[in-house]
Amino acid sequence: MKRMMIVTALGSTLCLAVTFAASGNVEKKEYVCMMQDMVLTKPGIAIQYGGKTYYGCCAMCKEKIKSEPKKYTRAIDPVSGKQVDKAEAFIYGVEGSAYYFVSEANRKTFAENPGKYLKK
Repeated sequence: MKRMMIVTALGSTLCLAVTFAASGNVEKKEYVCMMQDMVLTKPGIAIQYGGKTYYGCCAMCKEKIKSEPKKYTRAIDPVSGKQVDKAEAFIYGVEGSAYYFVSEANRKTFAENPGKYLKK
């Protein structure tokens, strides 16, 4: 049990090491770990689920999506409050965190004042 906790902690640390603090539109979805909602400095790994492609930063992400697909394939658009499928979403990064939107218009609205939506 202790060994598993150490391995998990190490894996999480390694996954976190590939994030960066840039902000802006994310056009290449492969640069987002959709399991940890992080913008990456290099392309992640493609994960096929339900006929769609999601992206993760490490092998543990594949297991996460299999064990809790609704948690890791969906997000809430911070502008509209609507649920969005991460594989189909428009993405915006703020200091390394990824946010998902149902439309380009919502992403643009968010980009104009991210702090307004992140305080909620």
